[in-house]
Amino acid sequence: MKMEKEKKFVSLLNLSGNIFLFLIKIFIGILSGSVALIADSLNSLADIFSSSLTLVAVRVSGKKPDSDHPFGHERAESIAGLIIGVLVAVIGFEAAKEGILKLIFGSEIRFGFIAATVLLITIALKILLAFYTKKTAKKSKSPALNAIAEDAKADVLISAAALIGVFGAMNNYSFLDPLMALLISVYIIWTGIKIILENSNQLIGKAPSKELIKKIEKKTLKIEGVKSVHDIKAQYAGNQIQVEIHIVVDENISVQQSHSIGKNVQYAVESMEEVNRVFIHIDPFKGSYFWKNGK
Repeated sequence: MKMEKEKKFVSLLNLSGNIFLFLIKIFIGILSGSVALIADSLNSLADIFSSSLTLVAVRVSGKKPDSDHPFGHERAESIAGLIIGVLVAVIGFEAAKEGILKLIFGSEIRFGFIAATVLLITIALKILLAFYTKKTAKKSKSPALNAIAEDAKADVLISAAALIGVFGAMNNYSFLDPLMALLISVYIIWTGIKIILENSNQLIGKAPSKELIKKIEKKTLKIEGVKSVHDIKAQYAGNQIQVEIHIVVDENISVQQSHSIGKNVQYAVESMEEVNRVFIHIDPFKGSYFWKNGK
């Protein structure tokens, strides 16, 4: 419950920060004529939507399992992350189009000092948001918050590039502003693609690392009564992992004893931080035939 509250607080913090940054960047960007700053403001507009979506996703994913969703609502955050990735990529393409047009036809920057000040404020605020959001995302294993944190880190570089463009234009290198806008857009698109791929993998049930599978196997083999383990399958279900394990037990023990061994394995593996749910299949151990992993 405490973690859910922290996730909601971080989502609200990001939303508030992004609204503030969008308003000052779009105002000063239009006033100064800086296409790099306007491109950065569009990125902040995407961030507002992303933060709002994350807040909704965090609330949905925190709901308890019900009859319609017996395995919980964790995938809501991955869906939010996927939408955020698509939005970020679209904003990147729009910024690229604007940068190319200004690079071809030229642009003029007014009030460059004010624009530079806005970008410095943006960089400072985004560094703080990225650090705090990433810290919370790691603790909660939230894909939606992780997407927001990665986007905030990208925003720091984006604003730094925009700052170079503004300073360049202030010193009679007017081509630097649309050029930086173009570079900004490429980075925005790349960030969006990375977020899309990461959350798509979680939605389609990508397997976790081989190292984690080995950890699960070792933990299972430590349980008394387990002769061997095979066919360990695991997949991401949102930010959590579901595992299926086949364990081999003595064929001469009772059904109750087999059930107890299976439950002990289930509790042991579910105690792992990364694992949400474990399904156990029990196979009989026959004579001198030893099951091997993968058989």
